[in-house]
Amino acid sequence: MKYTFILLTVCILSAFAFLPAGPGYQIKGTVSGLPDSTWLYLRTAKPDKDIDSCRVIDGKFEMTGKITDPATPVYLHTAKYTNYVHLWLENTTINMALKAGEFKKGSITGSATQDEDMQLANLRKPFDNRSDSLNLILTNTKDSIARKSLIAQIRSVDAQSKQVEQQWVKSNPQSLVAANVLDIYTTTWGKDITASLYQNMAPEMKASQYGKEISEYLALAKNLKIGDHYADFEQLHTNGKNFKLSQVKGKYILLDFWASWCGPCREENPNLVLTYARFKAKGFNVLGISLDDDKAQWLAAVKKDKLTWDNVSDLRGDKNKAALMYGINAIPNNFLIDEHGIIIAKNLRGKALDEQLEKLLN
Repeated sequence: MKYTFILLTVCILSAFAFLPAGPGYQIKGTVSGLPDSTWLYLRTAKPDKDIDSCRVIDGKFEMTGKITDPATPVYLHTAKYTNYVHLWLENTTINMALKAGEFKKGSITGSATQDEDMQLANLRKPFDNRSDSLNLILTNTKDSIARKSLIAQIRSVDAQSKQVEQQWVKSNPQSLVAANVLDIYTTTWGKDITASLYQNMAPEMKASQYGKEISEYLALAKNLKIGDHYADFEQLHTNGKNFKLSQVKGKYILLDFWASWCGPCREENPNLVLTYARFKAKGFNVLGISLDDDKAQWLAAVKKDKLTWDNVSDLRGDKNKAALMYGINAIPNNFLIDEHGIIIAKNLRGKALDEQLEKLLN
């Protein structure tokens, strides 16, 4: 995605500014509670980079530029994200009214795509509030019976929220926001629901980047479950060569999905290192699949965490093709495969993995 933009010292337009050819975006904002000369940054999520910036002068700020897509999700934020708000950027005039410490509650007008996003957010809000309330109660509840009831209620609220989101996506086939939501939730909602909603999408949405990614997921997803034969794939090994899952040797192979940026994954890695050392000689092996998009960070994490088994990645982040194939919607995640290539367990970690391997290999 390419961007051209004008960065003025204090983001005040002048008659001599070199404006991009044709209409672009113009963000006009007010913000209270920030010191004069505070820098604001406009950052895209994919790719993750700042595309514009300006300083706050007398409680006002302004950015101008041009994007090549009809609309794209961005973040407006202060340094180190102490304040930030998500919005859809379009080549139009966007007005913002913000308050320090409450950027997310600010007013954003002028973007039709942003209006659609707010419409969905308002539908989600009652469920989000209810879920947050129940989770807070759960945190302070110790009684096991009461906790079980609260967990059931939270799952029910989350299921209702999912239904609302899916219905909204279905009812807005020409919406880029709907295409984005479906792209985000492909692996969470599963192949069948995703396929149904994708077929309902307008042709121009299918042709969008989100539509292309959804189509790729549908082509790759295998709906693999316990009892199925593993699906083979090939990705880049840490040694720089292509490597297939079918090349891994062992009686039992753990397919481990992780990433250098995933805190829980990094916390779990020392446990897996110990398990690997304990059972390697008995026929246990591991193939790590990283959902990284930065090769240097991936390799550094492999080295630091002492992951001596084979590790691969296609450096496509959460769009890793093996992850799409295996329906990975959260990490850490894993599949245990036996010597016949059959998936016999999922998401075994720490003590649970050790106990399973004890039974299988002793």
